[in-house]
Amino acid sequence: MRLFSCRAFAHSQNIYLVKKWLPALEKKLEHYSQGSHPDYRVFMSAEPTGTPATHIIPQGILESSIKITNEPPTGMQANLHKALDNFNQEALEMCSKEAEFKAILFSLCYFHAVVAERRKFGPQGWNKIYPFNVGDLNISVNVLYNYLEANSKVPWEDLRYLFGEIMYGGHITDDWNRRLCISYLEELVQPELVDGELTLAPGFPAPPNTDYIGYHAYIDEMMPPESPYLYGLHPNAEIGFLTTTSENLFRTVFEMQPRDAGASGGATVTPEEKVKQIVDEILEKLPVDFNMLEIMNKVEERTPYLIVAFQECERMNYLTGEMKRSLKELDFGLRISTT
Repeated sequence: MRLFSCRAFAHSQNIYLVKKWLPALEKKLEHYSQGSHPDYRVFMSAEPTGTPATHIIPQGILESSIKITNEPPTGMQANLHKALDNFNQEALEMCSKEAEFKAILFSLCYFHAVVAERRKFGPQGWNKIYPFNVGDLNISVNVLYNYLEANSKVPWEDLRYLFGEIMYGGHITDDWNRRLCISYLEELVQPELVDGELTLAPGFPAPPNTDYIGYHAYIDEMMPPESPYLYGLHPNAEIGFLTTTSENLFRTVFEMQPRDAGASGGATVTPEEKVKQIVDEILEKLPVDFNMLEIMNKVEERTPYLIVAFQECERMNYLTGEMKRSLKELDFGLRISTT
């Protein structure tokens, strides 16, 4: 989600859903920015767009705003820190079974980081894209607290069922994905976790009983380098992910280039000149209009098939005529802009 802040005080969410109203918003911001209080602000939120064609926020708003991008964490270490950031020292100490609660809470954070980050591996991570979110983790921790307080012993099987079939499993629609989710919990939520004898991932054992800052320090010190092994996947699983990431990076860099290299002599071609070339190419390829009078005179009997053919010829003439008109108008505009 991206935040745009301007000189006013208000909060507008999801402005990308009101495309037609955005020009009016731009005018209002210009009007109320004059003589307003120095500490007055407007906060607007919008989702990032996938393609340049879907950029609908007016340029005036973008130029007068401070853009703040809230990017999701990438990698196991960042995701685990982010999951643990949803709690504090008071939350860790709120349960009477403190040792069990801390151990399972940390394991739940690791589980949440795994299921959230597996999405980057595409179909190898999950067969479908599921909306796992922080709310699932918070509710799971609340359920964990209630069950530990209500039972003399840790109900391991009950907890795994609630987490895997209801809290996180409620998002899952594929049977194999559900089976995978349950398998994770069977490995990560078990009695050996409290005894400190469980390994959450290759080279990453469960942490000892410590405080909130200690858990963050343990992640920084003990977390192995980023690898598909941390998610229970083969190293080849990241080939597709890295390929997609590289393609997106180079595509973004390419789109940011202000000029393109010319085909001859290494000369540079401005965007206007490139558009002019495309316009000329399209105009050359457009066919000549059908001479409807000549075609009709050659026909002796107008069958239903021929009548449909005449109608299609007329529509084709209209289409090519509109294309020629709009392309010539564009060419005229380009000539004016370059003079």
